[in-house]
Amino acid sequence: MSSNTDETFEGVAAAVGVQTAFGTPNATIAGLDETGSPSLADGHVLGDAESGDAESGITIPNLVGIYRDVAKVAGSYTERADAFQKADVTGFSIAWVMQGNGATSTPSVGEADLSVIMPGLEAIFESAGLVGSEGGAGGEQDYNPKSGANIYTTWKLWHGDLAFVFSDCLVESLTFECTPGGFVIATANILIGTFDTSTAVDGFTFPTIDYEEMASMTGPIVEGVAFNWHETHGFENLSVTIQSEIAKFGDSNVATTGERQSMTKRVVSVTGTLYVETTDSDDHFQNLIATAAQIVNLSFQVGTPSDDPYNAFKIEVNNLQAKDIKYNRVGTALVVELGDSKATSTTAGTEFQLTMN
Repeated sequence: MSSNTDETFEGVAAAVGVQTAFGTPNATIAGLDETGSPSLADGHVLGDAESGDAESGITIPNLVGIYRDVAKVAGSYTERADAFQKADVTGFSIAWVMQGNGATSTPSVGEADLSVIMPGLEAIFESAGLVGSEGGAGGEQDYNPKSGANIYTTWKLWHGDLAFVFSDCLVESLTFECTPGGFVIATANILIGTFDTSTAVDGFTFPTIDYEEMASMTGPIVEGVAFNWHETHGFENLSVTIQSEIAKFGDSNVATTGERQSMTKRVVSVTGTLYVETTDSDDHFQNLIATAAQIVNLSFQVGTPSDDPYNAFKIEVNNLQAKDIKYNRVGTALVVELGDSKATSTTAGTEFQLTMN
């Protein structure tokens, strides 16, 4: 009598790094293995255990075969095996708890730079079209929308004793979901550009990763955030989303896929339920029907800036244009449900800012 030996599922982990160009995978990320002491510096990102698959924060993608139909057996409806073209990847995402950069109040050179201490997060932001620069204080980093060329990333995904490498990836959407009394959970949906099946690995020991600041420092709580849009008032729930429109184009010189992908549009939007103050009952409606361009910004600060260590961030959505609202109630309070909106600007790259402070 024979028996089966089940493969143990030990976990899910991912690492990501930027590429120098489309079609040039990040060799460091592609070459990562379970040996040594993998850490944040290697591009790993610690996920939110209440999101994704297997308490990892990572949604393991579907691997989809792309085929072309082959004619049925003559005189019947019997199917022949279809002609395999390539493997595609869909449904890949990662969610994590937003927090500060962990720098001390008097950071040394590079200590507050995410590209140094949390390069995986930096790569996600850049692949979503946000580029960082040093802000007004030594520990502050500002992320603003980028114009021009896309920034592609390479991912390595471990699950069980399998590992896959995906390259030429872009973040299709990056959402910050804000829960009062809880955390801000960021979720990046990743659109895979190239899956070279020759990079698939089987039969290794799942890595033990040191997540450093992401594991030792909890995120700041959504409380006392001074939410402001038209004037200061609170929200019951709020989501800020950076949505990119990404198109795929045929390219005969791209290995393994014959396609390239590129961002063609980006929209920053806000949805949520906002408490209405007695002095601004009409403001959101006036915003909706205004014929002039909007000049009112939305902003909120989570955590205390310049704490030691730095564990705060600020989100600013500029010139927000309401496009769908509904007045309702929460308890005895009047609220406005913001169903659709759009950040605007007359200057490139200034419609949004994420400040790690």
